[in-house]
Amino acid sequence: MYGINSSVEGIPAPVSRDIHGRIQGSNAGADRQIGQAALVPAICPHRVARWACGEGLGAGASAALLVRDLGQAEAIRLGLTRLGLRVSCLDGDRSAEVLADNLTQSRATVAIVDTTLADAYAGVMGRLVRYPAVWWNGPGADFASLDHALAEQD
Repeated sequence: MYGINSSVEGIPAPVSRDIHGRIQGSNAGADRQIGQAALVPAICPHRVARWACGEGLGAGASAALLVRDLGQAEAIRLGLTRLGLRVSCLDGDRSAEVLADNLTQSRATVAIVDTTLADAYAGVMGRLVRYPAVWWNGPGADFASLDHALAEQD
């Protein structure tokens, strides 16, 4: 690359690694702001496992995930399967009947639902015989917030 016959005259200058400064600089005149997703800490499978153990969940129990972010869904799934739970990942873009059927077939004792998919989960109401305990994932949860429960797991 930098040999005798190279067309490059010198070594290029290092690129600035100040990502936060570049993000703010590029949005200086725009109305956009850095989203909440950038400020939310990553979900750790170890904390999920400790939380689930504290909730009395263990081998033989089942959980349903209605989580849109695949990274968060995988971290939650890893934490729950570490304790021996059966985990069903549900699609929030399906109709209410299909979502209710999937939730019934999963036999979930706990459901972890994104706050952005609250309307999809509300469509299930009145269609089930037995409802799982619901924990909300993401900003805007006033009660049963998985984020707050995981933050307490140190």
